[in-house]
Amino acid sequence: MEECLRHLDSRLASRAPKGTKGAALVRKPVADFCGISVKTVSRWLRTGSLPVGEPLIKLMCYLDMVDYRVIELEKMPKVRRNFAELVGYGLLPIEQAAEFLGYSSTSTLYQVLQGHYDASKDKEQKMWDAWKERKEELQQKKEESQELYRLDIPHKVHPKAEVSKASERPMSASRKTAAVSIMEGLLALLEEGSFDNLSDSDLANLKQSANTVLRLSAHLSALSSRFIMSEQRKGAVSNEDKRYARS
Repeated sequence: MEECLRHLDSRLASRAPKGTKGAALVRKPVADFCGISVKTVSRWLRTGSLPVGEPLIKLMCYLDMVDYRVIELEKMPKVRRNFAELVGYGLLPIEQAAEFLGYSSTSTLYQVLQGHYDASKDKEQKMWDAWKERKEELQQKKEESQELYRLDIPHKVHPKAEVSKASERPMSASRKTAAVSIMEGLLALLEEGSFDNLSDSDLANLKQSANTVLRLSAHLSALSSRFIMSEQRKGAVSNEDKRYARS
């Protein structure tokens, strides 16, 4: 998805280069669809950092709407994708969606939609029912959004296939090793108390990095969940083997 965002940045810049008066205007459809400010969109494009939570779902839906192949959406099971689109197109506020499914927090719903957590059959059925009840309204909303928020900019900065291919590129073993080394170094710094006894001014300065902290926390939480699920699966297989051995 980061590759799609970079491509979108190039596409917008082809109409109004960064720093010109028209730059904010060409970014406005993205901002209006996602329900955020033009400055926030500019920050996403400038830093290449993805949002979290509801803005991320909306951004995925927007990119899909303007002809990008969003791998994260394509990998979602159909039931979850349909439900995510209800949120992304503004038909179901995320807080209401979480409450409807019986989740105590919206963060759990985000993890489920992104495939980090499993959903029970009951919750999957609720997702399906919600989409089925509003699928015609969703289709109408998609058509209206195409008219309101479309980009009248040729989609030819890079071939679409290149965008999706780059998004699918797996992380190499060396990059994984480097990521683990960085995490180990970060852990060492944190355990030394790098953020203990922060003053009010220190906290105020750190607020500029709040998005980085939140995104890092989300990634580590997802990784931890995968570890736990892996151990649970191993335990289930082990118990099954023991039952067969006794029989």
